[in-house]
Amino acid sequence: MSGNKDSIQLVKLNMPRFKIADKKAIAKYQEQEVWEYDDWTDEPVRIVGYRCKICRRVFPLDILEVDHIRPQSRGGTNLPSNLRLLCPPCNKKKGGKVKRTATRPTVKSKLKKASGSRKVKGKARKGKASPRTLKGVR
Repeated sequence: MSGNKDSIQLVKLNMPRFKIADKKAIAKYQEQEVWEYDDWTDEPVRIVGYRCKICRRVFPLDILEVDHIRPQSRGGTNLPSNLRLLCPPCNKKKGGKVKRTATRPTVKSKLKKASGSRKVKGKARKGKASPRTLKGVR
């Protein structure tokens, strides 16, 4: 009985988490579909594959893996805006990394830091009055 129970658990672990219909919806939302167009009318005829978001190569849908842009362990959700399809090598290379674009300082904050008054050898920078000189002036 215990051998049978173990094989059932292995089957559950190997089951795909996202179904083909889910992958199709993610691909449509993230615009990863690759269409074949009619030469005469230039209308889309059928989907020929799906593009990996990182390496941009085209694969069949069953090979691509669903990736969380922001991992669930870091507060990511299962909404289509947080999901994308990646090929297995790109998904393994990405792992649990998150793009750090949101945490980088903006140009505005860099300028703000640079324009603040800094003391240079006991004196204030050009055009800036030091706090000591402002105390006596009213």
